[in-house]
Amino acid sequence: YEIRGVSWRAHISRVSEQIARNGGDEEIAPARSVGPDGRALFDSVPDMVPAVGGIVDLREAHSEYLLPQEVLLFEPTATEIFMRGEAKKGSRLIFLNTPLTEEENAALLEYRRTLLKRGALAAEDDPFPRYMGAHALRLVQSAKYNMQKAADMMKTCVTERVRRLPIAEADVIDDLRLGFAYWHGRDRNCRPCLVLKLARMGPMLLDKERAVRLVIFALEYGLRFAMVPGRVENWVVVIDMENVMSIVNPMRIGSLISTASAIGTTLEKVYCGRMVWIKIVNLPGSGMLTRAINGVIPSEKKDKIEIPTDVKAALLPHFEPNQLECRYGGTAPDLRPEETYPFRFFPNPRGSVVRDSSAMWEKDADEVDTG
Repeated sequence: YEIRGVSWRAHISRVSEQIARNGGDEEIAPARSVGPDGRALFDSVPDMVPAVGGIVDLREAHSEYLLPQEVLLFEPTATEIFMRGEAKKGSRLIFLNTPLTEEENAALLEYRRTLLKRGALAAEDDPFPRYMGAHALRLVQSAKYNMQKAADMMKTCVTERVRRLPIAEADVIDDLRLGFAYWHGRDRNCRPCLVLKLARMGPMLLDKERAVRLVIFALEYGLRFAMVPGRVENWVVVIDMENVMSIVNPMRIGSLISTASAIGTTLEKVYCGRMVWIKIVNLPGSGMLTRAINGVIPSEKKDKIEIPTDVKAALLPHFEPNQLECRYGGTAPDLRPEETYPFRFFPNPRGSVVRDSSAMWEKDADEVDTG
């Protein structure tokens, strides 16, 4: 592994892989780079495209607080591993480096058999295609354990993600500086927060592909650099509708709906099992619009999607103030569009929980008899 940064602010920047030649008795071949900066990973067939790391040629520096120690050492409880802390079918949030239930293991076996019948696997014990191997149970859970639908979601991953990769920073840098989609801070469970400000879509409003590529870049960045498998695997989303009417007229409503639908597919199907909640804030107009939107939200999604009337009251219980912009009730400065990239992360996302623990550790250390 190659590490960038110092102390707890380091991140793995490049991974090397060793390949044996002609059996285990022969000499190991020289390591070849498969880091996030290499386009070679994406020159192969879709089945070999990595499940994480679809962005290349990054030039802007990462935030020094991208992975602070409380994120790297975060110990998820049952509440973070499962929705509402209930270890029941379909409620898992943390999938990696944690034991699966017997039912989940049985479901993965059934999924393999379904893919074998479809010709997606050559044998029942074959590895899953690389682009979805780490996400297999997420696909099954998102499909509500319907194996045929889960198999169809593999195709969605190919058409909506794999075919667009890699995405270079230079390809989307102008759109990143519009401030439409950006990471800003973490909630108290260390989950990064994605902000989508629709009024800043600019030319992306009429260019669905351009908008989706930008969102995929942001999500790939979050997966590659802001997550810790088995500890932090999810994100939260704030969709800000402030001034959205300034970019919408009757001639553009169709384009807005089409683009919003494509982004929704990206969030829910391509990167399934990642989103804990969405807050849709600053919705214009009367309560009639809010009721209309609530009316089309599927019943199984209503516990994840909220349209609060009081933005600050809705967000502050989930965040330390320094993690939120002032406009959302926090103490971080409101960012102009061009200030949103590089993405902003901050120290101490867990607040008093970590401070109290640190104080306890220091007290224990002071009381140790060094003899």
